[in-house]
Amino acid sequence: MNDNYIEFKKKRELGDIITDTFAFIRQNGKSLLSVLMKTAGIPFILLLLASAYYTHASASIFDPVSIKNGEMFNSGTLIITFFAMLATLLIFYGMLFGTVLHYIKSYIDTRGNVNTASVVQGVKKDFGNIIGLGVLSGLITSIGFMLCVIPGVYLYVPMSLVFSILVFRNTSISNAINDSFLLIKNEWWITFATLFVIGIIVWVISMVFSIPTLIYTFTKSFTIASEGSLADPSTMFDWVFIALNAISSAAQYILYMITAISTAFIYYNLNERKHATGALEQIDALGKSE
Repeated sequence: MNDNYIEFKKKRELGDIITDTFAFIRQNGKSLLSVLMKTAGIPFILLLLASAYYTHASASIFDPVSIKNGEMFNSGTLIITFFAMLATLLIFYGMLFGTVLHYIKSYIDTRGNVNTASVVQGVKKDFGNIIGLGVLSGLITSIGFMLCVIPGVYLYVPMSLVFSILVFRNTSISNAINDSFLLIKNEWWITFATLFVIGIIVWVISMVFSIPTLIYTFTKSFTIASEGSLADPSTMFDWVFIALNAISSAAQYILYMITAISTAFIYYNLNERKHATGALEQIDALGKSE
């Protein structure tokens, strides 16, 4: 067993979840990223390309010539690139969550000695279910936000745990969604608070990577204003801005890893409070050792 092994199957308070999330990253970050390159590397590159091209295509919205001639949406390029970016984001998001959770599953099964081959195999096996669950849970949450903000926020909490249930319980898509509501019953507020704090932490870290883009945007805006060329705001979207924005986006996408790891800790915390499976396993192990 790994001497620095972090026990997932136990009750935790909000602060413990955050502390152990970053402890797990410090311990397994390099190994986890290497596995992610194998499973989510291609979707990640496609996502960056789609995001960069969408940023480039968005410049037409601010181009006064295109506006005057009514050419902004004639070609449908902006709409096509938006859905291409959305599709690649969905695939990458699913692959990232699937990889992180299968990595944690192997970490638990081997007591810290992760079998990366089994992780990759597990992600391949669950690929269809992961993508399908991502689409369905995304639709459920989106419908909730369209009806009203409050239902959307409420639905976001159980939907954030569906990937963990799918992987750790090896269950179906429908059971994962159904079990997510059972899992948060009477625990919604603490789960929401934990996800909210994690979200703020991830947002603050992501803002650090956005600083170069913000500095360039400010500098470029000042230059354009001093030259009197504000009549064409589309000049802001040059290749330097697109490159910096792509780097910032890449960092933000990778930071989803923090959210994925934290949902695993949240899942096991709730599961332990509901079923005490970890405690029962420890008692069983003690009984066998005697």
